[in-house]
Amino acid sequence: MLQHRMCVLITALIAASAGSSPSAAQTKKVAVGYASASDFLPAFIGKEKGCFEKRDLDVTLTRIPIVSNIPHALVAGSLQIGMSTATVLLQAVDGGIDLNVVAGATRMVRDNPTISLVVRKETSIKAATDVKGKKIGVPGVNSVADVMFRKWLKNNGVNLNDVTFIETPFPQMNDLLRAGTVDAVLAAEPIRSRIVDAGTGARDPEEYYVAVSPDSILAFWIATAAWAKANPDVVRKFRECLVEGLAFIKSNPDEAKAIEKQYLGVNTPVYPTMTVDAKAEDFQFFVDLAREFTLVRKPIDVKTLVAQ
Repeated sequence: MLQHRMCVLITALIAASAGSSPSAAQTKKVAVGYASASDFLPAFIGKEKGCFEKRDLDVTLTRIPIVSNIPHALVAGSLQIGMSTATVLLQAVDGGIDLNVVAGATRMVRDNPTISLVVRKETSIKAATDVKGKKIGVPGVNSVADVMFRKWLKNNGVNLNDVTFIETPFPQMNDLLRAGTVDAVLAAEPIRSRIVDAGTGARDPEEYYVAVSPDSILAFWIATAAWAKANPDVVRKFRECLVEGLAFIKSNPDEAKAIEKQYLGVNTPVYPTMTVDAKAEDFQFFVDLAREFTLVRKPIDVKTLVAQ
């Protein structure tokens, strides 16, 4: 009887020890916020194919409708990692939020532009100067698409006061173009292809975004600097899973498409140029742009933006 009790006690101790094992103790909960875009497909794959779980990361992926809310969600602790673009990041940093880029997501490159000026078929815009007097639908005032468009107009001698900018959410772009509410929109995939395929509008062949910069970082992942500094192993594992996700897309395109549709509800006809790399020098162009358009009030040292 005593021997039986000892066996029971030892079994209980082993079970308790297993429950507090290093593997269990090291499992890290990470809330990740993403936008509705294929730029973040490697993260979706990391979740669905068990890459995060294999590295003891309990990752929850949450779609965030308004990207500019992500920095505040990071500060509040409701997210640990979130996607961003340059204008959102720089304005948040200028506002006193200490953020770090922890991984890249996509780049905009000349041979694969995924954001374009799409012109209503009844409207003639063949050059930047033709935008004068027109109504342009932008996905967000001071969004990266908007600021790059304004830079393109400015580079071509167009007075911005001669153009009407109308904030136009992506899902409404096709309908507003068709109705003539706007003459052209700054559309990203997959909305761009839908508008063109529907015959509502056509892409401007000059491709304004890459005309301003033929190769620049587009989307990336951020965290608070304090969290990134305190969790370097989590950042490393997160990046490793993004790398695995990129490889998976290349070797399993059909399954990758299925995962994309699971998260976004649609498949993107044209994938953006995906990458996990992000360097401090990627952001100097945008710092200069933000200063030019007074989006930020003070100098920003790009060396402080990327987690080491």
